[in-house]
Amino acid sequence: MQLRLHHAAHSSCSPHLFRNSRCSAVRPIGAPVGLQGTSSIQISPSLRQKPRLTYAGSSSSDGMSPDKTQFGERFEGNIPAPTITKDEAHFESMGLEFVNVQEGLALTDLQDLFLKVGFAKRDPDRLKVAIENTYHLIWIRATKQSRLAKLGQLVGFARATSDGVLSATIWDVAVAPAWQRTGLGRALIERLTAKLVNDGIPTITLYAEPGVVGLYEKLGFIRDPEGIKGMAFQRQKKKAAPARRR
Repeated sequence: MQLRLHHAAHSSCSPHLFRNSRCSAVRPIGAPVGLQGTSSIQISPSLRQKPRLTYAGSSSSDGMSPDKTQFGERFEGNIPAPTITKDEAHFESMGLEFVNVQEGLALTDLQDLFLKVGFAKRDPDRLKVAIENTYHLIWIRATKQSRLAKLGQLVGFARATSDGVLSATIWDVAVAPAWQRTGLGRALIERLTAKLVNDGIPTITLYAEPGVVGLYEKLGFIRDPEGIKGMAFQRQKKKAAPARRR
């Protein structure tokens, strides 16, 4: 049986991966953390520590160090899609299948995966809307029962938001702890980035934990030359007025 790779129809905007989940995941700016109504959105305090990386079309092994490359020059012309280092047959032998459509993806399973890798719990209704408005997603499910997964279990996920023309940002990259260090994180990023490049989107970014910046550089991402890191608007609850003395 051949491993099937499902492709979603093109849409303009409708529609950890590594051992230490706390220092490896690409987390969304403004991810809902303990939302109560709409009075407050809590932002991870570590966001400001996450450097922005942009896909440059080749890995650091090409001899062009990100620190020595002029950012503007690197993006002239067409950006080549990343090389898929391990094909579907390789993952089929592991009992895994890549899926590129929302159908079949249970949000409860996705929530469980996020919690396992250290993401904050998402409000179910907001998570549903977020997935529905994702430009492109890719997830991995088990095609056979094993000691690492149940049949049909969700073991990996990544998604991208985009306007479909100018820019895209990769979010929520996660691989179940039992499957980390098996190449699934790299496989997700390679395939998701390739989809965005093939759609003609010239600017593809992500915000990485400092501990895995080197890995993303090997996948063709480079640091922003200005050292830009994550920033986000945050609404804060009003402080209670001090009690008046009688």
